[in-house]
Amino acid sequence: MAEEFYNGFAEYYHHHLMAVGRDDIRFYTELARSNGGTVLEVGCGTGRTLIPCAEAGAEITGLDLSEDMLSFCRGTIKSKSPDVSNRIHLVQADMTTFDLGQKFDLITTPFRPFQHLATVEEQLSCLSSIHDHLAPGGTFVLDIFDPDLEMLSDTQRALEFGEEPPFAFSDGREVSVSYRNPSVDSVSQIVHCEMIFSVKHPSGRQEKLTQEFIMRYTFRWEAEHLLHRSGFRVKSVLGGYNGEAVGTGELIIITEAL
Repeated sequence: MAEEFYNGFAEYYHHHLMAVGRDDIRFYTELARSNGGTVLEVGCGTGRTLIPCAEAGAEITGLDLSEDMLSFCRGTIKSKSPDVSNRIHLVQADMTTFDLGQKFDLITTPFRPFQHLATVEEQLSCLSSIHDHLAPGGTFVLDIFDPDLEMLSDTQRALEFGEEPPFAFSDGREVSVSYRNPSVDSVSQIVHCEMIFSVKHPSGRQEKLTQEFIMRYTFRWEAEHLLHRSGFRVKSVLGGYNGEAVGTGELIIITEAL
């Protein structure tokens, strides 16, 4: 079973630069618009891409294991008009074993939730569950990063790096995010990751909160074999959300069921 990540950190996660600065929202809203019908977002988190898809007219279900992330998402949905909020359905479930009793015209995995699965068995179980929920003629999009071996072998990443510009909350808290990769298991293809939230409170008190998680990196042809074993046919592979060639950081694999 996949672990629950970001428990207690949803508010901070939703505002950090790597989430808000990604160029994927337009990509997924256009996919939802062009595919029509129903959408399932696996690993919907705080609703970063889910809610814009609903605003674009999609009838969308968001699935996530983290109740903390879903709670934050519900709070954001409440601020939307009924026309939008009524098109959104949230489900707390494990991405490896879910059964919603429904098929979807489009299934997506924005911002790499698939890479929280630590074993091939979990990966195949997840893909099998997705396949069972994909409607005939439907589209499944697997969103993962393209492994950079030079970056993965950089021992300096065990030190804190990549501090982002701080963001502020209405109660006066100021938060910045940085990262560490304490270790990389090249045999299991698992990167041990830390997101470090540095919080400055209005009183002047400062604290550091750390979220630990794993990311299993998967190479392009390995991913295509996993998809084929799970009953999918690869239609196209992109290296970015603007149609870039593979080798530019992302692996966005667009598939259909065999």
